[in-house]
Amino acid sequence: MIVNKRREQPNGDIAQMNRTELLQRIHTGRSELEATLARLVDDRMTAPALPGDWSVKDLLAHLGWWEQRIVSAYHTLLRGEIPDPESEAVPVDELNARVFAEHHNQTLAEVRREELDAYQAILSLAETAPEGDLFDPNRFAWTAGRAFVEWISGNTYGHYQEHLPDLEAWLGAGQAES
Repeated sequence: MIVNKRREQPNGDIAQMNRTELLQRIHTGRSELEATLARLVDDRMTAPALPGDWSVKDLLAHLGWWEQRIVSAYHTLLRGEIPDPESEAVPVDELNARVFAEHHNQTLAEVRREELDAYQAILSLAETAPEGDLFDPNRFAWTAGRAFVEWISGNTYGHYQEHLPDLEAWLGAGQAES
């Protein structure tokens, strides 16, 4: 099981979640992320100012990659296949480094477009996937008794919450605002 490596400890309240609450949390988390990003000046979004010498652009590429990875994993599971078995043993930091290298030279506009497309895809998945696919912990053997919704939550609002403090700290230092 690889896709949710970053968030190995499941959030206890996820087991009690339904689609309405999932969508509310995704929308709220996304709104918080977008409100923070709206405070940033575009030309500062490419400056390496976040942990690991990432820029905001690099962070958006990272978020989008994980969002798309979940969508791809879901469709792979529906075909009865194992998602991305080659990266099962790859540490999450190495995956993140690969994403950084792969997207670092893209323009901000390209990264924004790709991340928005990935977000819309994972949101659509949360809106339209059968309830059993999302909330039944035994639906996919690959998830080892955990509901697939954990991967969605951990790579949408949970992932945004993980990175918002770094953005807020940068903003608080007066480095990025217009």
